Amino acid sequence: MAEQEKEWQSVDWEGVKTCLVIMAHPDDPDISCGGTATLMAQAGIDVHYMILTNGDKGNHNPEITHEELVLMRQKEQRAAAETCGLKNVIFMGEEDGFLQPTRELRERVVRIIRSLRPEIVICQDPTAYTSGTGYINHPDHRNAGLVAFEAIFPASDNRMFFPEMLDEGFLPHKISQLYITRFSDPNTRIDVSAVAETKIKAVFCHKSQFAEREQQAMRRWMDRWGEENEDGTRTYWEHFQVMRFERRRTDREVEEEEGEQDTDE
Repeated sequence: MAEQEKEWQSVDWEGVKTCLVIMAHPDDPDISCGGTATLMAQAGIDVHYMILTNGDKGNHNPEITHEELVLMRQKEQRAAAETCGLKNVIFMGEEDGFLQPTRELRERVVRIIRSLRPEIVICQDPTAYTSGTGYINHPDHRNAGLVAFEAIFPASDNRMFFPEMLDEGFLPHKISQLYITRFSDPNTRIDVSAVAETKIKAVFCHKSQFAEREQQAMRRWMDRWGEENEDGTRTYWEHFQVMRFERRRTDREVEEEEGEQDTDE
């Protein structure tokens, strides 16, 4: 189906107070959904970045140690988040390049989901191995998506998972929307034209990853996801596969509904 003929799902942020972005590496959120995160922050949504790995493999300079690179990439990610209007970045500290959906990591992610109680989670696609004929997706990207999936369902919404959290006040939580960044066949696109320059600035906060001369390359990359308008301007999009979930009714709500039915009878 041609791009202009595709029926895109509409975006629904009504009542959304919090969004949690779960990604593998520093710079992943800015590249994949930095425009959307910026728009959410401008709309008054509290957006948090969760970076699962420490990013210690993301440079080829032999003069930089692993420890120095970790600190450098944390500083860059905080600067990028601030550029987008975000206030919080959570670093989970898993080793770069070897991310796995372990029980221990799932528990840590569930604890944060139950603490922040986001309506929306944005994560990477656990099924994407390649894009086109020239890109192999990083295994950490796929596993970051899997970590997010397994934390969201069934663990974060099921009190039988990690029952000790109940005593700590971390009650079960079910998100209402999941945004999966997609290379192919997305069902939702978000116009980020108004914040395209902010997105580029956020990406280039990651100086350990992108030289300034690559800014034009980034613009060309964004052009692939945009379309030219009749007036010569371009509209820039970020693409997602969006899933929506019904909120689980509480026991009290069920009892009240049953009571109303008894009264009607």
